[in-house]
Amino acid sequence: MIEAINDGKDLHVSITMPYIEVGTVAGGNQLASQPACLNLVDVKGACRESLALNSRLLAAIVADSVLAGELSFRKRLD
Repeated sequence: MIEAINDGKDLHVSITMPYIEVGTVAGGNQLASQPACLNLVDVKGACRESLALNSRLLAAIVADSVLAGELSFRKRLD
């Protein structure tokens, strides 16, 4: 969603991805590229303080990337 705020002085941009599924342990981590990419963004494995923290961080990274792509796409349409 993109909307003007503060009497048109600012732009508020948001994206909603309520059911994004990501994982940082098990599964594809047996392949060399998967743990390498998770290490790159520092979310590999389970976080000792909060078991879901790394998964939540990875989901936020994915959503941020989607939002950046959306902004880039909209820029090309203008």
